Amino acid sequence: MSRRHLYVIGTSGLAREMAQLASQVGAWDLVGFVSDGSQPIGTAVGSVRLVTTDELLVLEDPDADVLLGIGRPVARLAAGRRLAAASRLRFPNLVHPSAILDRGSVELGHGNVVTAGCVLTVDIVAGDFNLLNWQTTVGHDVRLGAGNVINPSVNLSGGVVVGDAVLIGTGAQVLEGRTVADRATVGAGAVVTRDVAAGTTVVGVPAREVATDG
Repeated sequence: MSRRHLYVIGTSGLAREMAQLASQVGAWDLVGFVSDGSQPIGTAVGSVRLVTTDELLVLEDPDADVLLGIGRPVARLAAGRRLAAASRLRFPNLVHPSAILDRGSVELGHGNVVTAGCVLTVDIVAGDFNLLNWQTTVGHDVRLGAGNVINPSVNLSGGVVVGDAVLIGTGAQVLEGRTVADRATVGAGAVVTRDVAAGTTVVGVPAREVATDG
């Protein structure tokens, strides 16, 4: 099978980590990074270069794959949907070789990233553009929406439901059967024992609301 060209959207440290992940999976030739236009084309991003902007990438419309290197959930979801709607670019699922998941009972949409050390058990459904960071565990019957960023060492227990554009901080735990609704934020190390409403931020043990949208 021939290797496909790959662009990474973003220029942050996360974008460089995504490029590293792609090299570890080994199915792509990295063309370079893609910016929002705020940096000059040709800028060094680690050992690779910024080669285009997202606007130009849509105009050029290459037959290539795209990996999102955006860590803010709302921006991540918006970028994925915009690029997917405007071009023939493809958004493959990237799964690190050390991740453990049963592909027969884990359903992934497109543009998902499953990093090193993640464990996904059975009967899990995920939408598009989710990022599962290092050492995350996902229990049975979990449902993930789209554009979620799950930071390292998070534990999602069985039957958890996560909406769209949710951020779950490093080391947080969401207990069995809880729901974390759209655009919510769960702070690092929090333990979610009750449902989390849309747009709210919860922190602590047990997790309690500290802020809401708008």
